[in-house]
Amino acid sequence: MKIIDRYLLRTFLAPFFYCLSAFIMIFVVLDLFDKLSDFLEGKTPFALIGQYYVILIPSVLIQIVPISLLLAVLYSLSSLTKNNELTAMRASGISILRLMVPYLSVGFLLTLGVGLLNESVGPRAAYWCYNFVREQKRQDPAAVYLKNDLAIKNQATGRSWLVGRFDIRDYSMQNVEVLQQRPDTSDELKIKAKEARWLDGRWWFKDLTTQQYDVDSNPMGPLRFSLTEEMVDLTEPPSLFMNEVKDPEYMSALDLHDYLKTHAHRAPSALARIEADMHSRLAMPWTCFIVTLLGIPFGSQTGRKGAMLGIALSLGLFFGYYVLVNVGLALAKKMVIPAEAGGWLPNLIFLGIGLVMVYRMR
Repeated sequence: MKIIDRYLLRTFLAPFFYCLSAFIMIFVVLDLFDKLSDFLEGKTPFALIGQYYVILIPSVLIQIVPISLLLAVLYSLSSLTKNNELTAMRASGISILRLMVPYLSVGFLLTLGVGLLNESVGPRAAYWCYNFVREQKRQDPAAVYLKNDLAIKNQATGRSWLVGRFDIRDYSMQNVEVLQQRPDTSDELKIKAKEARWLDGRWWFKDLTTQQYDVDSNPMGPLRFSLTEEMVDLTEPPSLFMNEVKDPEYMSALDLHDYLKTHAHRAPSALARIEADMHSRLAMPWTCFIVTLLGIPFGSQTGRKGAMLGIALSLGLFFGYYVLVNVGLALAKKMVIPAEAGGWLPNLIFLGIGLVMVYRMR
């Protein structure tokens, strides 16, 4: 790494971490004021409240990192311009594209990092926090984690599940009925069990009965009873049932994709909403790279005009971007535009604006 790259990164990363820390603290304080009555009502210990916020932070980085990046780029480049350092670098023969490399590299790496977080820890953390807050307000906290009367039809395997009670903490089930159908939709097999547990990557049924059916869906032979049995043929993972009980905002793009595959029989309007959420979740991490690109021309042009202009520009950019994001998402969910356009169009528009502005700097 060259000396100039280290210098640019130092002037950029320091304000970025300051901004990131400040926004995290602001978010925690605002959220604490909002949830304080719930914590007081549930007499939640301070240690659990602290654990709640530690787990919550990964789920909100998708909102905090982009604005922190934008402010850091504006501050860094405006300082370099104000002190004539940027002018000196360009006068020495270093192109603006070369100067952009450290900034865009950080923006790209954070895009990948936030995207990975948004597909793994983020949705799970947000769902855990959502249930934690609900738990504080219930007389029977365990009831928050119990889902009753689940009905799931897996189109890919031809199996239908009816679950009397599902515990989202350990994926245990009570009063389970599984119906296996042939490709012609005739019944082939029905399994009933009082209890089901997910152990070592398999479903284990307890106190179960099995009934075979002929091609006309008539019972064939007597019922078969078993105390405990490993259900090797039942390949539906717990995530399939979790996706059924969670709202889309607590699901990753992969979860939403799996949901679309297993619910292809649903109405197109319902599937359009899920598909729009999936593309929006995939597109959101790229905000980090786009705001970095946009911040470069704004930061280099406002160095002599004061920091307030840069802050105003950043707020204006974010307002316009998120308005376009919400409008695109709403139009996609109403099937006015394709789901792909609703999720990705705001990014493409602002990416185009950023490229044009950078080109005009040359």
